Amino acid sequence: MTKLRVGTRGSLLALTQTRLFTSQLCLKYPDLQIEEVLIQTQGDISTEPLNQAKTPGLFVSALRDALLSHEVDFIVHSMKDLPAQPFPGIDTACIPLREDSRDGFISRGNITLMQMPAGAVIGTSSPRRTARIRQLRPDLTVMSIRGNIDTRIAKVEQGGFDATLLAMAGLNRIGRADVVCEIFDNTDFIPAAGQGALSIECRSEDFEIRELLAVLDDRETRLIVTAERHVLVGLDAGCATAIGAWASWDQGTLTLRAELSVESTGESKRVELSAELGIDEYSQASELGLEIASRLKVSPIAERVAWK
Repeated sequence: MTKLRVGTRGSLLALTQTRLFTSQLCLKYPDLQIEEVLIQTQGDISTEPLNQAKTPGLFVSALRDALLSHEVDFIVHSMKDLPAQPFPGIDTACIPLREDSRDGFISRGNITLMQMPAGAVIGTSSPRRTARIRQLRPDLTVMSIRGNIDTRIAKVEQGGFDATLLAMAGLNRIGRADVVCEIFDNTDFIPAAGQGALSIECRSEDFEIRELLAVLDDRETRLIVTAERHVLVGLDAGCATAIGAWASWDQGTLTLRAELSVESTGESKRVELSAELGIDEYSQASELGLEIASRLKVSPIAERVAWK
């Protein structure tokens, strides 16, 4: 019998995501036993707006520290929480099948973004979402909002905000998608790189654990996420950067779209490229992301973008 310890944050969403993965893993390995180890991260403690965080990986660093100190054997993250650059000594052993990558709009009165009255207050801490709202509806007020999914929904229902935006993946996973009044199309409202995907990490030297976890790896999701995240790598983007990246894969062709924005004004530059993937498909996916990043970096708005 194999026993493993998984590190996870203690929020409802984090636990739900972790248990979703571990239950699927145990179906593959009926003799496997998994112990949950709850880890509090700086992102769980801090009250500062997420887009003003000075340290990358607010929701990640404590989990990785626990992994490297052998307190746990593997860890589960929301892919979009991960810093752009790889972390020494840690591998992404598994990227399971992606959930819905779109953004959902939740409003008091159940009205859409374009129906909101002028001056309505929209709560979000995402520079990407803020920029897109200011581009589509410059007459609305955008304010920072913190808290878990239920807390943010409650702040809208109780009148603190008129509306908020949340990832559909999280809402679906905890059974709260019923509160959404509008789901944005990814081609119009480009999501965060990796949104809806999970990242399962283990120590680089733990080959047996990496092989065990990899049984749930989804090839298409890994290809797509690899392309999206290499836009971040190429830009060296941080928490304050208003950047969205979304890839789709169809019969061997990978199409990647990315949008870099100025949070304060909503000005943006969008680039879309496609590539037919060959034998070295992951390297090609990475190169596609880096090529888009290089084009965004030389666009006129890049000088006005917040990078860190």
